[in-house]
Amino acid sequence: MQTRSRRAAALTLALLLAMGAASTCQAGKRGAERPFKGHARGIATFLSPVEAIIDYTGHATHLGKFTRREYLFINEDGFTFQGTMTFVAANGDELDLDFVGMFISPTDAIGTYTFTGGTGRFVDATGTAEFEAYTPDFVHVRVRFDGTISY
Repeated sequence: MQTRSRRAAALTLALLLAMGAASTCQAGKRGAERPFKGHARGIATFLSPVEAIIDYTGHATHLGKFTRREYLFINEDGFTFQGTMTFVAANGDELDLDFVGMFISPTDAIGTYTFTGGTGRFVDATGTAEFEAYTPDFVHVRVRFDGTISY
């Protein structure tokens, strides 16, 4: 149990460092920092016990109604994960991000999105958002997120 606590503390520290680095980078990019929040529902397709693709639909500020595809990779410890994702806004603009997170229970996870650019108005997007995800069966997923974005 102590090993799990140490890993959780290390992941928390890594998340905080990533958020600080992203905030520092935001100052040099065009555009003002704006609130970014939303929610989505998705369906997971596992390619292996540690790799999944999750397709979502949802709604978010600056995107309106969106679709998104997530590539999820579960780490060897079985409770931390990472991946990449692309939101596609109703007008076709894309918002890309990397994410890290961890399961805090068998059905709940938390983590951080770090925006890495995209297309259209999001080509130079930066920022971070915290997310909370829930899956009752590792197929259906609900997620809520809240943070800031510059573009």
